[in-house]
Amino acid sequence: MHLRILIIESDPEDLLFVEEAIREIEQSGLWTPWVEVETLAASTWMETEALLPREPVDAVLLNPHLSDCGGAALFRRVQSLARHTPILLLIEAEDRDLAVQLVREGAQDFLIKKQIDCAPLAHSIRNAMERQRILEAVRATTMTDPLTGLLHRGAFYTLAERDRQLAERLARRMLIVVAEPADSGELAATAGEQRRDLALVEASDFLRGLAGGTGVVGRVGEVRFALALFDSSSEPIERIWFRVHTAAARQRMRIGAAIFEPGEPANVETLLDRAEADLHAPGLAARSAAVRL
Repeated sequence: MHLRILIIESDPEDLLFVEEAIREIEQSGLWTPWVEVETLAASTWMETEALLPREPVDAVLLNPHLSDCGGAALFRRVQSLARHTPILLLIEAEDRDLAVQLVREGAQDFLIKKQIDCAPLAHSIRNAMERQRILEAVRATTMTDPLTGLLHRGAFYTLAERDRQLAERLARRMLIVVAEPADSGELAATAGEQRRDLALVEASDFLRGLAGGTGVVGRVGEVRFALALFDSSSEPIERIWFRVHTAAARQRMRIGAAIFEPGEPANVETLLDRAEADLHAPGLAARSAAVRL
């Protein structure tokens, strides 16, 4: 099987280092079942723009700071030319925040250049290709709930678990929140279909605004929603919780919460179960989350 990897890197020494690492991987047999590996290289956005449309590749290794373009804008340009190709970022240690942002925009992974080693690099590329394949399959079956336009339960699991793994890797916390309209029992049992649907659409709009551009939000039950909100330097978990709790109270929504702690790993399904248990304990969410924080 033939594997083609495009390395987009302006620094000649870093480019040579990555190419040599890939050659070592090939010689060591870590690529099985790939029997032949080919690397292509581009050092600027102009070269990338000319190369990608005519050279299909299986994976892209991208330094998000090139000599003629950089940052999120560069990533989005590359992504637009390689929509179905996994992109892994080659970053400096100080660019972790940018890497987190770009992973949430669709990059499959990131590697700190000074820490690149053959086996982890092979593992990252293989996993990135597999995750991209799964993501494409999920997209092909539609990722959104037709009524609210939010992620459906399966898609929420997929993207929230991606964020959880990122939080674990960076030793950061993540908040999982489940939410229901205060009159959810009435909506589910006795309200007319039109009234129920209108209430759910209004709730979804509210939660979409609450999640902002970085949170993951989905409809995970008939009248239940979930949010995954990532700890960051600009908004730590304490501030996220206060904002969510205050807004939900104003909107008359019941919420339950669970926190992912890097030292106590749990997957998203387990965290959702904890948040749903919190939801069913009146008044506990605010008190327990405040204690945990």
